[in-house]
Amino acid sequence: MKKHVVSFLFACVLLPMHRADAAGDDLEPGDPIASIDGKPVFFGELNLVLTERLRAMDLPRVGDDVWRATAALVVRRHLAMKSLEAKGGPALKAMLKREIEALAADLRRRGSSLQRQAADRSANEASLIADLRWRLAWGKYLKSRLNDTNLKKYFDQHRDQYAGSRWEVSQIFIKADPGDTASLRAAIANVNDLAEEIRKAEIPQQAFVDAAIEHSESASASAGGKVGWVQKDGDLPRSLMGVVRGMKAGQVSSAIQSPLGIHLLFLHRIERGDLQFDDLTDQSQLRRDAANALFDSLLRERSGAQVSWLVRDLKPPSDVKMIPE
Repeated sequence: MKKHVVSFLFACVLLPMHRADAAGDDLEPGDPIASIDGKPVFFGELNLVLTERLRAMDLPRVGDDVWRATAALVVRRHLAMKSLEAKGGPALKAMLKREIEALAADLRRRGSSLQRQAADRSANEASLIADLRWRLAWGKYLKSRLNDTNLKKYFDQHRDQYAGSRWEVSQIFIKADPGDTASLRAAIANVNDLAEEIRKAEIPQQAFVDAAIEHSESASASAGGKVGWVQKDGDLPRSLMGVVRGMKAGQVSSAIQSPLGIHLLFLHRIERGDLQFDDLTDQSQLRRDAANALFDSLLRERSGAQVSWLVRDLKPPSDVKMIPE
């Protein structure tokens, strides 16, 4: 095994970690939480993601929403891994086997083992190996795909997102409990009815202001819902920014669900940016977004997969799509 690969794995696997008990219904690391085409996904993988990625050292204190979101992430990774295995074929399978065997041998020389490393993270060996295989395969795939040619192509396809464009928006926000499906659907229907009334008004912009003052539950309600200029993910939740970039000036959106609740947007003005790919001094956001797009593409290749949830409390809400459209 190459030294830099060993170093990468040990940086992820051999950090000191305190033992944390499994949360939820007294699940053990080896208990399956879901299956994909009959192949189990183990609870231990959730513990690994929470302790290694999210630094959640006290697992019993992790909220239910975080557990469900982590469960969805782990299942999505398994779906994407199936696509990577199909693309990589025997060569990828042999590489993963070789790398993990080398890591196991290195651990033995250090007086440890994969099993011990997994136990220290409230996981089992099968979960740890699945996690390692995913990170190795995904890292190799990203390295082969996120080159300048492909990044420039992605930039050109999503120019408004990176070329310095900005949008002046207002919003109406309605609180909604994502765990209450009936209430959520009713809220979305009500917001869509309100949107239609605004569109039919003689002066839609003024109608939006009036509706925001009357109905919105955000801090901007008293200002007629005025948010101001937004430019990047984080200025508004990602799901909202995606809608904003596709809107025209003077347009009212349909109801948009975010982790916060239900949103209705009005777009006042657009200022188009003129940055080129070579002008970018920081490609980090572009790379993250391109990687997410690659991940979604892998998921779409698994559209025929059968996902079965075996632990009800970890099943994502019905409106959460495991495979993007």
